[in-house]
Amino acid sequence: MDSIIGIANQVFEIEQKLSAKGDSSGVARNVNRMKHHLEEFGYTFHNPLHEDYNDTRTDCEASIVGDFEDGNMYISKVIKPIIFKDSGGAPGIVQKAVVIVEKKA
Repeated sequence: MDSIIGIANQVFEIEQKLSAKGDSSGVARNVNRMKHHLEEFGYTFHNPLHEDYNDTRTDCEASIVGDFEDGNMYISKVIKPIIFKDSGGAPGIVQKAVVIVEKKA
């Protein structure tokens, strides 16, 4: 299972780089295929970028930039995504997201 989670993290990183730098060589198609194969094994991932953050959120491990202000924080950077594994129809978290959290402007 650790190997599949590692692969999912790498696919996520490639996807992030493609969105930042563009897809000049058509790699996005291959990334989508890899995501499809992960889904066949029951794994999906979620990028919580720009979502609201509060201290009761249990699907993320956060590093907070600045002073924490409950109800006024958002996820400004995602280092690792939330990874889910479908186990008999009910997806469960197998990896919490690792994120950077900042105060909303």
